[in-house]
Amino acid sequence: MKRVSKRTLFVFFAIFGLIISSFATIQTAQAASGEYSIKPEASADEVNIDNGTYVIDGDPGQKVQVKIGVINKAGKTRRFVINANTAYTTNSGQPGYDRTKVKDPNLKIQTRDAIAPNHIIATVDPGKELIIPVTLTIPKKSFKGYIMGGFNVKPYKEKAKGTVSANGTLIKNKFSYSIPIQIHQKSSENQDPKYAINVVKPALVPDSSKQRVGVKANVRNSKNGFIASMDSKATVTKKDDKSFKITESHSGQSIAPTSNYDYSISWGKKPMKAGNYHLKLVYKTSDNIKGWTLNKDFTITNAQAAKYNKLAGIKPNYMWLYILLGILLLAIILGLGIYLGKRNNNKNNDGNTPNKPTRRRRR
Repeated sequence: MKRVSKRTLFVFFAIFGLIISSFATIQTAQAASGEYSIKPEASADEVNIDNGTYVIDGDPGQKVQVKIGVINKAGKTRRFVINANTAYTTNSGQPGYDRTKVKDPNLKIQTRDAIAPNHIIATVDPGKELIIPVTLTIPKKSFKGYIMGGFNVKPYKEKAKGTVSANGTLIKNKFSYSIPIQIHQKSSENQDPKYAINVVKPALVPDSSKQRVGVKANVRNSKNGFIASMDSKATVTKKDDKSFKITESHSGQSIAPTSNYDYSISWGKKPMKAGNYHLKLVYKTSDNIKGWTLNKDFTITNAQAAKYNKLAGIKPNYMWLYILLGILLLAIILGLGIYLGKRNNNKNNDGNTPNKPTRRRRR
């Protein structure tokens, strides 16, 4: 009877827990909407809207009007800040549009500077849409390919809403939305991207919600070319260890023109070791028509390996030292035993030898 009672209680609490967790998930999803949205609105003839992206094709120096729609879904009046920014590449391999300052050695034209005004604070009534017009000037300086940017919209001076995660941690959610912009000069040619690896450094990298040892390869696109979606595969090998091999794959990679980002490669549960390594990084378009293969040698020092192993909570493995000390101790014991055994044999031999008669010398 007791066993049945325990099982019944267990099932009851399990179902109750599922209901509570489902309710929490629904509440979080509702909060995640931010109670507002944005959308591209019909603009000048030079502006095409393709999958939520402004694609602008005009003559150098031409002024084009672009309109953004901001929809307030809340039951109160709210203010929003709208920034026109230059595109960069996030460390997840996606274009980002939420930075007002973007730097890259290959970036010659800032999209933010081509839009006026590029910083707006707008008030939107509850349940209404506000259409905001801005003027974009096609850069006079000649360029090939596309330059990219985006409109980033977020609530102005609102406190972040807090949600509690499964482990009890308070997460503050700040929501922003972006609409991408691609600008092309009518008289210019298209340009293919050009990828290369700048440097590879050891680091802590995210892996299944946990920080693990690994490396970050800084990858650059030095041209105004852009591929919307690529698959990638990274392979790390060690020059003096043929058994060492680590692979990392990602899909949906889109590197913005004239930008760089850190491509993370996790070591998994393996500890980091000093040595000379090689990285082979392959990008392919989703249709497998185009591909790029990047190669880079790099070195991890003893100090770097020890530092990141410690930060990741990996304790040094002293098993080899214990084995070596055990072998050394065994050798000492055996050597001492052989020495003592020989010495005892010598003593016994000396004790068992009969006394020889002494001969007198004749005079």
